[in-house]
Amino acid sequence: MAREILDYAASVPLSVQTGAIPVPTTPARLQLASVGIFIPPPHAGANRVEITATVGLENLSLSMVGRDVRFRIFRDGGEIFNERQTVESSTLANLDTTFTFHTVDFNLTQGFHIYFVTVESIDFVGSVIGPITLSALAIGTENVANRDQILNYQASVPQSVQGVAPSVNIPNTPARVQLAGLGIFIPTANNGNNRVQLKATIGVQLVPPASSSSLFRIFRDGGEIFNTEIFLDKVILDNNSSSFHTIDFNVSAGFHVYTLTVEQTSGPPMSTQVIGPIVFSGLVIGVDTTVATNQNNQVLDYNASVPRSVQVTENPLIIPVTPSRLQLAGTGVFIPPIPTGANRVQLQGTIGCRGFSIGSNFYSQLRIRIFRDGGEIFNAPYALISQINFFTISVQTIDFNVSPHFHTYTMTVEAIDIATVNTGEVIGPITLSALVIGPLTQ
Repeated sequence: MAREILDYAASVPLSVQTGAIPVPTTPARLQLASVGIFIPPPHAGANRVEITATVGLENLSLSMVGRDVRFRIFRDGGEIFNERQTVESSTLANLDTTFTFHTVDFNLTQGFHIYFVTVESIDFVGSVIGPITLSALAIGTENVANRDQILNYQASVPQSVQGVAPSVNIPNTPARVQLAGLGIFIPTANNGNNRVQLKATIGVQLVPPASSSSLFRIFRDGGEIFNTEIFLDKVILDNNSSSFHTIDFNVSAGFHVYTLTVEQTSGPPMSTQVIGPIVFSGLVIGVDTTVATNQNNQVLDYNASVPRSVQVTENPLIIPVTPSRLQLAGTGVFIPPIPTGANRVQLQGTIGCRGFSIGSNFYSQLRIRIFRDGGEIFNAPYALISQINFFTISVQTIDFNVSPHFHTYTMTVEAIDIATVNTGEVIGPITLSALVIGPLTQ
């Protein structure tokens, strides 16, 4: 028994930094991308749609003060998600940063639905420069007798927008607050032969006038399997919607509970709040790659690499200056010759970095790249600011209609511009995953 993929759609207007579209000031909005999803009548009201977006921005404000934007996701014209992001600034250069976020839409009616993502400025002066990606994966909630590799899918969305529910104060470590939880069942036939892909998007806000660090953890059945940290600064970065993902390998058969928590590791007590969104999802995939020859929208292959699932601060990886690059992770997928038809490879990466507090207004402009078989298919910017100690970088791209063959994907990072002798460090987590879906229903 498995869960059925009902539909999958993706739009990638920009896979690299090539654009310069001004971001309008609210209430005006800029639509970035859209996708359409079809829910078959038998699955009306019994489905989940996971929507993920990645957007790269350039901040044109030569200032020490971070500037804010708001991203929104709409379904059929109605808003279902929003988040506020502070874009880092510097007086020395225009800085570029990429944001990734996701949400889950529950129990849609039958028929065709259109999702689109927008951005608007709150006090931001800058442009959308790319990448821009938007994907939607629709999964039925009923167990069906097919050969699909999707064994289970669960999601918890306590808050899909900001400002609807009261904010949650983050306690100082060792205390922590649970933000979301979900339960996953692994069939006996897939005992120790599976992957659980966990994704989270959490919006936090600093309570002035402090600066603080917050540590996110993911637990399975009470045991920690992942952590990552973010830092907020009262001037440069006071709003952050952090996204990250990890893979749990070869989980035993039975029912397992995953929980997402946060705690404050530095700063005055209660100086950081969770303001939403709060999104937590788990996708269970079997590793048996036998595919049906006459079934659309199935998992053709899935693979992932997790060199680090937690922070390893005592063994940092120094980020080199371009043209040198640091390869962080690699994974391979096989596209079978049969069934024929269109396919999509959804690639997602998470990188935990640390900056250096060596003086005011120093920065390191990073570029994350993804390659297929040695050829670059994606790049995204990210700015490390010296006053910000911990960063969690998340990216997504989609590779379209990949030829039947074995393909290797790699993810690298480099510093392309620095105003300091230090480029920054990768301390973990490091995650790279590749989900192949096809043949797509046309």
